[in-house]
Amino acid sequence: MLTIYSDEHRYQNAQYELIDGKLLPPFENPRRADMVLAQVQAVKLGAVLPAQTFALDPILRVHRSDYVTFLQTAWSAWVAAHGEYDALPLNWPTRTMRHDRIPEAIDGQLSYYSFDAGTPITAGTWRASFAAAQVALTAQAQIAQGAPSAFALCRPPGHHAAKDFYGGYCF
Repeated sequence: MLTIYSDEHRYQNAQYELIDGKLLPPFENPRRADMVLAQVQAVKLGAVLPAQTFALDPILRVHRSDYVTFLQTAWSAWVAAHGEYDALPLNWPTRTMRHDRIPEAIDGQLSYYSFDAGTPITAGTWRASFAAAQVALTAQAQIAQGAPSAFALCRPPGHHAAKDFYGGYCF
């Protein structure tokens, strides 16, 4: 089986997540992908290939453009407003609050686009998330070109994210 992998995952390296009312070191961290890759290599699962670059077009077929723009710019907006530490949302709109427009301030945007406080935005979130998407797209391309199987070692993962929000460590 082919494994597609990128070291770019290391750029999503949060210092904290909010779990059970406590700021703790994050469960989802670069060591998780290292452990998986080491096992893939130890059992000689197959070739490990780097990701190709597919640019933004396929990402924008899955995710709303305002959400992608948010991920691209959130860190710089956060740093300008608060400084260089992990960005976590402060609150979330409830059913009776108006939430049909995108907030202007980064604090409101974090709440608008996320569903938890366990998925920090960091200096490398966009870079790592973009790379993870390229890993998945490369695995798909390998299958489309006739490979019988491919494992996309994506980090940060993406299975909890949606077209316009992130959470559960996923962007």
